[in-house]
Amino acid sequence: MTALPLRERLDLRRFLRGEKAIDGPIMLSHRRIFVLPSRSGLALALLLLIQWLTAINYGNNLAFILTFLLAAAAMSSLFYSYRNLSGLSVGAGKMSPVFADDQASFELRLTNSAALPRYGIELRLKDAEALRLDIPPEGTVSAILRVPAEKRGWLELDTVTISTAFPLGIFYAWSPINLKYKVLVYPRPTQERLPFPRSEDDHVGARPRNASDDFHGFRAYQPGDPFKHIHWKSLAKGRDPVIKQYAGDETEVLHLNWTDTKGLDTEARLSRFCRWVLDAEQAGMRYALSLPGTTIAEGHGASHCRKCLESLALFDL
Repeated sequence: MTALPLRERLDLRRFLRGEKAIDGPIMLSHRRIFVLPSRSGLALALLLLIQWLTAINYGNNLAFILTFLLAAAAMSSLFYSYRNLSGLSVGAGKMSPVFADDQASFELRLTNSAALPRYGIELRLKDAEALRLDIPPEGTVSAILRVPAEKRGWLELDTVTISTAFPLGIFYAWSPINLKYKVLVYPRPTQERLPFPRSEDDHVGARPRNASDDFHGFRAYQPGDPFKHIHWKSLAKGRDPVIKQYAGDETEVLHLNWTDTKGLDTEARLSRFCRWVLDAEQAGMRYALSLPGTTIAEGHGASHCRKCLESLALFDL
């Protein structure tokens, strides 16, 4: 852990926003953990003050003993609250792209390398409801933080506050952390399923199978193969899915060009392209995408679909 300059150490914003974002994982140490009395702790301190003054006024030794005993228990809870966070390691988990207006899921992995469990750990993101969990000894727990994905592009994880009030709730220990963790948000596909665009030389469209396209045989199913070529009878018998092949069978090619969406604003255009890409992939067609400054050659399959959606998500950003 690199040393912080004195100016950054004394910056009050560090208590709420934490330090600069890093790739992680982040180890919670004395530099990152802050502890203050909670409301219950302040009320207890006031009660102990009154009890101490009463013991002085009446010279009651039992009152002194009770006051110091409660104060010692309170001070012990301060160290337990700190220890409940100290040594935890927080790192980023899996990330999956989402579509705009959906919920993005940020997975955080909390690792406890100590032989003692950690109880009552809370994770909070902005004003969202806190996520509470316990971490077993020498164990790892995954926590999912959900954030609304309001627009396309990269959605970065904001400051996450990890806190605890264990064991007595009279001290509040917290640590704001910043991870370099972001999720890609695709454009929202249009709800309406529009017909595919056709070029002037009619490159696009389903090519009807001719009578000369004789049945050629079967082959194993691969992701991205059209559903209409699956041999459903063998699948119904519990066998592995296979694809029917025809001699002379050709693959359809769909050319998606930026000029196919004239008259629409940029976001509406990208939403329509997103719908066409998803529909073409589901139909098993080969498709190419041409945007201003970006051209993706024809292809199909999960990786090709992901490449096209990424280009749409990051267009002109």
